[in-house]
Amino acid sequence: MADQCTANTPPSTDCAETGRWQFSLAIGAGHRSNPLLGGRNFPLNLMPDLNYYGKHWFFDNGTLGYSWVLADDLQLSLISRLNEEKGYFRRHHLSNVFTGQVSGSTAFIGPAQKYQQNIELSVADLAKRPTAVDAGWQLDWFTPLIQWKLNWLHDVSGQYHGQHASIAASHGWQNQYGHWQLSSALTWKSSQLIDTYYALDQSFEAELDRLNHSWQPELKLSWNYPLTRDWSMLAFYRYRWLDDAMTVSPLVTENSVRSWFVGVSYRFF
Repeated sequence: MADQCTANTPPSTDCAETGRWQFSLAIGAGHRSNPLLGGRNFPLNLMPDLNYYGKHWFFDNGTLGYSWVLADDLQLSLISRLNEEKGYFRRHHLSNVFTGQVSGSTAFIGPAQKYQQNIELSVADLAKRPTAVDAGWQLDWFTPLIQWKLNWLHDVSGQYHGQHASIAASHGWQNQYGHWQLSSALTWKSSQLIDTYYALDQSFEAELDRLNHSWQPELKLSWNYPLTRDWSMLAFYRYRWLDDAMTVSPLVTENSVRSWFVGVSYRFF
């Protein structure tokens, strides 16, 4: 995901040029793991990168927004995008198109053990989870060493009637081996969101307790090495931890989500 260039954007930071569409396609090997029972890993072989930044309006890999520059190093945006949770239940979901930004994975069932029954479940039987659209606010703060990002999003489609928020920090640097970026994030997801996607359906005749809100920290390391003006090599590894609020559900059999990719990218325009 590119960020719009500002006056104080560090030189080593990837950012999008204002007023023109940019599109590149990465080809290589990788996958995003699926923590759900019976869920298959999502292959990362083709990853598009599409963005446009105008004076205020922008589109960035599935995120549509309108931004205001509050200061040279501070930007506020009103954004909207598809919620990513449905992508774990259905591989061919639109939220998986730009899954390079998403993250699987040791088997683990939450210590609370709320569900004592041995239930035969399949992710294919639970694919009718709703497709939700989120909208909310994002604040970007650019400092010489670290870019901070804070966002809060709410379900405006009325599918799960909840919210999620995150705070993220990233640091990029350049050396003879290419451009590197290390980023970390902490995401909070409301109990309504977790309950809608990861609680059992009543048809399974299990005694359900309402699932709690979830805190999900993650780390990501990415690398980019330009070969020509349009070709570059790239790789990334991303690890997201899942807490007890999710792993207590029998639908979730792993306590993390991992993503990795190694390949080449070509910039079309």
